[in-house]
Amino acid sequence: MASEEQHVEVAIELRPGADPGVVANWLRRHGLDAMPLVVGLLATGDAPAVRSAFGADPEGTLPVPEQLRSHVASVAVVPPKQLHEGA
Repeated sequence: MASEEQHVEVAIELRPGADPGVVANWLRRHGLDAMPLVVGLLATGDAPAVRSAFGADPEGTLPVPEQLRSHVASVAVVPPKQLHEGA
């Protein structure tokens, strides 16, 4: 489970012909930032905002909210980047 302060990134794949503006506005209304990607959007925010928007803990694949089903094909949490120390 993500900690409350954890920054979360969520990749949103849009359906063909979807309006990214509709999805971006929905994300912003739910306290998330949205940035365009080639095939969709990257939503960013804290764990509580992601949990509230998608109705699930921010892990793995998330359910597509009913309001977005005509625009969104899939939603998945982007795994956190791991920093490795050189030996």
